[in-house]
Amino acid sequence: MPFKPDAFLRPLVAALALGCAAATLPALAADSPAAEPTQPAPNMTADALARYRNPLTPGKPIAAPRVQLDTSEAPDLKPWAEQARQLVEEWHPILCRFLATEEYKPPRVLTLKFKPRIDNPAFASGNAITFSATWIRQHPDDFGMVIHELVHIIQQYPGVPTTPGWLVEGIADYMRFWKYEPEYARPVVNPQTARYTDAYRTTGAFLAWVSNQYNKALVPALDRAMRHKEDPIPVFKRLTGQDVDALWAEFIASLKK
Repeated sequence: MPFKPDAFLRPLVAALALGCAAATLPALAADSPAAEPTQPAPNMTADALARYRNPLTPGKPIAAPRVQLDTSEAPDLKPWAEQARQLVEEWHPILCRFLATEEYKPPRVLTLKFKPRIDNPAFASGNAITFSATWIRQHPDDFGMVIHELVHIIQQYPGVPTTPGWLVEGIADYMRFWKYEPEYARPVVNPQTARYTDAYRTTGAFLAWVSNQYNKALVPALDRAMRHKEDPIPVFKRLTGQDVDALWAEFIASLKK
């Protein structure tokens, strides 16, 4: 069965699906440190206050597209596909809230396709996500990949040289492992061999750490830069005061401790 939001999150999911405005989503901020106060002290500076602001996109929530299923080549996966459809319908509005989606226009229809065998467990292209039937049969609990590929559907960055592929994949895994997956499923980074350009889980873990330590608005700001065909790397220094290499060195040092 897919991981579902806890009971206290259900009203939020329902509200988003109905298009109701949501002012704050503290339950989703899984990377918030327990030691931080829930309310900033009155004498905090404007820069310090920015760490406590909800970085989610303001305004009316973006409704999920209509989801259609194509299980013609894997009819035995229809029950799994139905659960994936529900997951997309619930989580598309939530994921949009964590990215810079003010100008994003979701597709009218999103198709979930199931092929007997493809090179990867799944991939997103255009307005469709294609899944490997072989992978699903071997890993029936892997609903996290639905979230990862759904993020790619939402990203849809212009194809320009300043858009690093490692960061695109890192944001998708950040959303998967720090907003959707239960905490015990989070990846472990090897401080001896890893680099922030490794993409996927490593980059996702790095983004989560920088967001937690410096600025919760980091990932939406990176997302916004890439949507506008801008180089996202300077965003790290603009939001944290340190360049990406210095931040990575600090992250690795924290792992070694």
